[in-house]
This record gives sequence, C-alpha cells and structure tokens, in this order.
Amino acid sequence: MILLKPAPFFFFVLLSSGICAQPVPATKPAALATTQSTESPPSDESLYELLATIKETENERTALSEQLKNTSNPANEQQIKEQLESLDQRLFDLKNSFEETVTGGRGLATLAEKPEEKTPFNWRKELEEIVRPLMNDLKQLTERPRKMEQLKSEQILQEDHLQLADTAIAELEKTLAQSKHSSVRHALKELLNQWQEQRKNAESRLQRINAQLQRLTAPSEGLGEELVTKLQKFASGRGLNLVLALGGFVLIYLVLIGLGRLISRLPSRKHEPGTRRLARAIALLLRTLTVTLALFTAMLILYVRGDWLLFGLMVLLMITLTWGLQKSLPRYIREIRLLLNMGGVREGERILYNGLPWRIASLNIFSTLYNPLLHGGLLRLPIDRLVDLQSRPYSPEEPWFPSQVGDIVILEGDIYGKVLLQTPEIVQMQIIGATTTFTVADYLGKKPRNLSRDGFAIPINFKLNYQHHEIILTDIVPTLRAYLEEQLAQQPFHPHLTGLLVEFNEATNSSLNLLIIGMFTGAGAEDYWSIHRFLYRTILSACNHYNWAIA
Repeated sequence: MILLKPAPFFFFVLLSSGICAQPVPATKPAALATTQSTESPPSDESLYELLATIKETENERTALSEQLKNTSNPANEQQIKEQLESLDQRLFDLKNSFEETVTGGRGLATLAEKPEEKTPFNWRKELEEIVRPLMNDLKQLTERPRKMEQLKSEQILQEDHLQLADTAIAELEKTLAQSKHSSVRHALKELLNQWQEQRKNAESRLQRINAQLQRLTAPSEGLGEELVTKLQKFASGRGLNLVLALGGFVLIYLVLIGLGRLISRLPSRKHEPGTRRLARAIALLLRTLTVTLALFTAMLILYVRGDWLLFGLMVLLMITLTWGLQKSLPRYIREIRLLLNMGGVREGERILYNGLPWRIASLNIFSTLYNPLLHGGLLRLPIDRLVDLQSRPYSPEEPWFPSQVGDIVILEGDIYGKVLLQTPEIVQMQIIGATTTFTVADYLGKKPRNLSRDGFAIPINFKLNYQHHEIILTDIVPTLRAYLEEQLAQQPFHPHLTGLLVEFNEATNSSLNLLIIGMFTGAGAEDYWSIHRFLYRTILSACNHYNWAIA
C-alpha cells in the first residue's frame, strides 16, 4: 500500500465526511460487512483455476526440494535454491491473491501485531502520534481511489512484462526451431522455460489485478445507504463533538465578555489619572482570561467526549500558536505596553500619522485617531500600526490643519481659491469658478496661506522720482496716507480694514521707494484681489492728482 505523506492542508480534512465520523471500534465489523455485501462475489471458476495453480506450484516446489536433496553439484544446488525462492514468492502471491479474492481485498497479514519497541522520548515522534489519527482517517477516506491507482499502475507494469515475455518466447521458439546443436537447444529450452515461468507469473498477477479492479469499479448498490450511515455517524459522533466544543467556546466567551462590559459600566473612579492604568491592566487581563477559559472549555468537552482526534488537533494548534508567538513576543510586549497606556503613544496626546496631526481618542486593539478639521477625520487603526510611532502632549492653540471648509487660501504660485472640502485624503478648492482637487500631500506641499483665519496684509512697494527727495518725508507720505484713508472709507470692504501703513522704505540708485501696507480681517479675504487692485489704482490716482513723478 502506498502511504500518504502528511500535507499542510490537514485541517481541511475535518470537512470531509469520512473524517468527521468518529471511529467506534465496536461498529467496524458491521461497516466492513456492509461494504463487502455491496461487492459482487468472485466466480467459482476463477477460484478453481487459482487453487489449481496453487496446487501445481506446490507440487513443483516439492519436486525441486527433492531434487535439491539428491544433488551434489554446488552450482546446481545454488540454481535450485534460486528457483525455490522464486516459487516461494509466487506461492505467497497466489495464496494472498486467493485470500484477498474471497475476502474482498482483505488478508490475515493485516491482523498481525508487531511488538512495540521501547525508544527514548522524541518530541517529533510524539507529535506524529498526535497527527497519526488524522492521517489514518485521511488514508481511510482515500483508500479506494489510492488502491485503484496503485492497481492501474501495477496493471500497466504486468502488461508490459507479459508483452515482453511473449516477444522473448516467440524469439526463443523461432531460434530453437532453427537450432541444430543439442547443447544450444538444451540451453535454449532452459531459457524458454524460465521465460514461460515469468510469463505465467505475470499472467497470474494480471488476472488478480483485473479481478480486484473489477471489484473496486463495480457500482455499489448500497451507496445511498452508506452515505446516510456516514451522515448519521457524523451527526452522532465527531460532528456533535465539534458543535459542542464550538458552542462551549462561544458561550463562555460571550458570558465573560458581557460580564466585563457590565463591570466597566459600574460607577468607578476610572477617569482619575491614578486608576486609568490599573483599569486598562485589568481589562487586558480579563480579555486574556476570557480567551483562555473559552479554549479550555472546548478542550475539556472534547476530552470528556473522548474525541482524541479533535483534541489532538486543538493541542497541535495551541503548540503552533505558541511557537509562532515566541519569535514575535518582543513586538507583542510593546503592543501590550501601548494598550496599558505605558508606551511611546498615549491616549489624549498628539501624533503625526501619514503627514497629518491626529489626536489619540482611544487606545485599543483598534485604536481611534481624530482630527476635528477634516471631514471624515476619524481613523480606526490596529494597534500594531502605532508601535513604531511617538506621541506628545499638545497645546490648545496648535492648529490641526492649515485651513478649514470655507477658508480663502493662497497656494504657492499665487493660486487663490476657497476651500470646499478637506478629508484625510484630498482637499477640494474652488479656483476661478472651477473645482480643483489636490491630494493632501500636494496641498500641504504648496504651503497654503490662510487669509481667513487671522486676517491678511497686502504690501505694495511704490517708486517715485528722485526730484521729490525734498518733500517726500514732509509732504508726500502724510498726503498719500490721508488720500488713501479717504478713498478706503468709501469702499465696501472698509469695515474689514484694521490698519494702514504708509512709510518711506528706501532710496535706490534710480528711485525713492514707498511702502504701503493695508491690513484687513479674515472676513475680507474674498475681496483680496479687489483690495490689491484698489490700492494700486488709488496710489496712481494720488500721483496724478498731486503731480508726483513715478520712477
């Protein structure tokens, strides 16, 4: 029989009907009888021919044994011994074929018990002992197709042997008919007898293989009954155990989780700084205890029910998880420190994630980050994403984003627009009547100037001719200031004006430069370009009115 090697998909086998049925020793004979009754019995003629071949082989062996006793030539003695070994093997195969034919493919050799040898403890062998019931069930499930595949391979091999023997015998008979020398004919006859013996063995094995294949491929009349029996065994055996174990796990888990939530809702001082860390430690311990007790309950149910296959699989799963946790234990310790609010990231502090500032609203298996100025600014992140980050306390005056919806901003390159939408991924602005979308990274990379938040100022550097150097400080500066104030008072954006600065800035080689700065509140941000044009226009009007030469 071909042994099936263990495969990593062995958990999938639990879903198969042949494995799900819990093995019960007392019911195995009945199952075997049912299977045998569905197969067609061998014909009496084939059994008679097989017994005749066995008898003929035994007589041939007896004759060779007598010949061995009477021979004195060592060479002949060795040749007779080799023939006896070949006959013994053929006789064993024939008897085994007869036994398997009349018993439906079963033999007494399968009942032979081998004494167990005492060996030192080996954890790998012990692990194999745990997995062995699963492999046995898998082999039992796939025994029929594996047996058929093995027989088909052997059938092809024996047919090749038979064809080869026929070809060799035909050539030998042809050569024997043409040979004239007695010594050559004697050697050819001995060789012909050997090939005929091999052909007879191959033919006998081929007949046995064909009979077994015919028996295995014959349609089973009790297939429906067999399926119903397997389903019933599943429902009353391993399937019931699996349902009970899962039910026990879920029940204990839900009860303890509900108890923990009920305790957390009781009046307490958990919001006080001194007790928050202890409350987190208790919550983490309770969750660990919940999972442990739920697993223990499931294993206890399987132990009491005596389902060693599922129990062994659970033990194997626990060992695998423990082995996996061994390598990642340092990182899990850091995550536990975060859950206890004792790590580099702490609840209520400010953290930078994906280039944006966030407030840590809560630390848990899935932590919550919040940004009040972003639409949809609530992120739920697994705790492992925060392990390598660092948070810090923040001041209430710190901004969470350079702008908010409705603000007027100027981006790098004098891109002027109004913010329509800002989320953790994009910022949409209305620019010259059209909606333009930026990624957050691109938006921040253009260094936005917010005109609406704290107000803005419009600076203008105006150049006059050197001919006014005598009156620029005493006459032009105060006159220009008064003129600008008079004109600004008549404009609709005058209520947003917070200050006006008119000063002599510098004297260059070719001009006298004046610095004019108009300062406005953020409410006048929508009139930014209108104010900018108005100031230039009004300064030029003053120059024309007072005959000031422009450089």
